Amino acid sequence: MSRRTGIIIAVVGIVAVVAGVFLISSILRQGITPLPQATPILPSTESVVVVTHDIPIRALLRVQDLTLMEVSVEFAPPNALNEISEALDRITKIPLVAGEIVMEHHLVDPTNIKGDLAFVIGDDQVLMAFPATDLMSQIDLLQPGDIVDILVSIEQPVLPGQAGSGGMFGEEAEEEDELFTFSALQRVEISAIVVEIKLARQTGSTTASTASVSFTDAEAKATPQPTPTPQPSEIEPQAILLALSPQDALVLKHLKDAGGVIDIVLRAPTSELLYQLNPVMSEYLKDRYELVISR
Repeated sequence: MSRRTGIIIAVVGIVAVVAGVFLISSILRQGITPLPQATPILPSTESVVVVTHDIPIRALLRVQDLTLMEVSVEFAPPNALNEISEALDRITKIPLVAGEIVMEHHLVDPTNIKGDLAFVIGDDQVLMAFPATDLMSQIDLLQPGDIVDILVSIEQPVLPGQAGSGGMFGEEAEEEDELFTFSALQRVEISAIVVEIKLARQTGSTTASTASVSFTDAEAKATPQPTPTPQPSEIEPQAILLALSPQDALVLKHLKDAGGVIDIVLRAPTSELLYQLNPVMSEYLKDRYELVISR
């Protein structure tokens, strides 16, 4: 009897222990909030511009030449370009291989006439600064990249017996100068235009005076003013920069130094024709318009 009682007490004790363990675990599950799972730290990346294929030196970059690639921050150079737009229409200073990261010092700006324009011209060309004295240049119509022809009028001596000498039969003809007008150069691309900007500022009255873009130290310490947008009347073209063959540059210099009157005419951007033109002089005008030219 005592043995059976001991077995019953042991069973009841085991059940009580199991129930206590279950009760305690339930309380712990309800009262303790599980810690949030730690978010894994992803490696930091940066978008950089890379070339899609091998690019030679002095190549003009287009959309198809560039793409974006994600690289770890530690592998991105400090001066790497991060937007494709930053590299578009710029020229390479060095050859680039496919997949190479494009950096700021790899490229030049073809519109930067002070530092980068030399990369735009070919190895067989020279850059010539030509005075912007003709009407087409002065009206601020020409832009870099325009295709133009250069027309010249110059006086040349006409020997006796040449066309236009005007000598009468039996009369001794004397040498005299005659004006010739011809197309000196065709399909020349304008590399850049140098302009001087003169801004009109108020002087305290209702009238404005002409002033340069730079200001005095006293003005610089005053409240900064936004840079005004120059008006067409405030832009004065000074020179037109032309990329020419050395021989064409010599010809143009000679015509200028000889006192030729030079005018620039603008072509359509798609024009590729080389015109066969006849020089114009008095005899040409006489024949074309049936003029009677007396001397």
